[in-house]
Amino acid sequence: MKPRLSIGAALLSASTALLGACSTAPSAPLGSGETSTPTSASPSGPTSSGTPGEVIPQESLPVDDSFKPTTAQVLDYMRFVGPSLIGRVLSDDEETRLTAGGLANVTPIVEAWVTEPGFVEAVKSMMEIRLGTNGKRGAVDYNLAGYIVAHVVKNKLPWSKILTSDTCYDEHDVAMACDTGAPFTAGVLTTRGFLAGNEGRFNLGRARAMVLAFMCRDYPMEDALQPYIEKPKLKLMFRASNAMEQEVAEVAGGFGNGLQCYACHGQFSNHSQPFVKFDKSGTWISDATGLQSTTGQLGESDRNLAASHMEVAADAASESAQWWGLPVANLAEGAAVMAKAPKFRECAVQQLLDLGVGLDLGFDANVKGLSVLPEFLTEIASAVAANSPDPTIQELAVAAYSDVRVIAATLNGLKR
Repeated sequence: MKPRLSIGAALLSASTALLGACSTAPSAPLGSGETSTPTSASPSGPTSSGTPGEVIPQESLPVDDSFKPTTAQVLDYMRFVGPSLIGRVLSDDEETRLTAGGLANVTPIVEAWVTEPGFVEAVKSMMEIRLGTNGKRGAVDYNLAGYIVAHVVKNKLPWSKILTSDTCYDEHDVAMACDTGAPFTAGVLTTRGFLAGNEGRFNLGRARAMVLAFMCRDYPMEDALQPYIEKPKLKLMFRASNAMEQEVAEVAGGFGNGLQCYACHGQFSNHSQPFVKFDKSGTWISDATGLQSTTGQLGESDRNLAASHMEVAADAASESAQWWGLPVANLAEGAAVMAKAPKFRECAVQQLLDLGVGLDLGFDANVKGLSVLPEFLTEIASAVAANSPDPTIQELAVAAYSDVRVIAATLNGLKR
């Protein structure tokens, strides 16, 4: 059985003008448990590359790895993906090798691409967008998260290091102390740029940015992945799963999603709690209480801090929580747990597909017109981890971009 990657009709629609082609055929899912054989175009009609009779990836049925792209199709794919990954067009040598060897030369060329400075910059920029970090404002250097990413990629370190690095780096890639003042480090999560760029009431912005960027999830998510917190630990307003259970008038009257707060906050509360001692500027405040301010908005604490979800004062001030089913003492322990999770690696594959092909993580196909089914991500990430338990982003990228199903789906997108 082949897992599948579904790509919607909106995939890279701007490319249709470039190729001068258009199609109204449904998008091609990648594998679904069925085996499909790529069809041949009508001998009298041109295909995506204009060659009569050329074999094309199936558009209306699942695409599996039996598809064998032609040399022209391989060139189309690599010419499209290359600029996104390395910031340049194919070299004369790469064109020659692909023309001579076709599919057989995709993997070695991608392996060479991921060693280039352009790949470092592409991944750095991708993560800066995901994390909302770049530039400087006031006393906060929003570049530090990107510098950590660049250091990890340039030195071919395990991708998990972006969450577990015990140091930060400056623009010259020289090690330096991270800037939050916390007595622990958690890679990009303990940079003031990430924290200040995603601050908000109850620390929702920080938690949500984190799970979208590193687990490709939004709230509510599967409870098997992030178990729910026990209701009695939460403030009364967050215990409600429906209108009858909501006993706080302020919330029942229309604040947020007050009639079923627990659906999201039952998970979000655990992810937000380790951020409770970081103020709006990203500075760690050792005696932060997490208590609701008596003068600020709901979800705000005093001294430019966010309030906790927790009912008991001692719990509200604590940085401990439960992440992905395991107890953690603070943000650093939580980040380490997340960095070991299979979904962390699967999310990295999805981000790479977004970078090179144009898939948007965190939203289903009905919203954005693009989607990746989890079985496909699991297969790719698991295969890489079987050989390299703590893989680099390079290893994940080579596996993803060399997969013939990704090639087939990308070709289908290019024809629209």
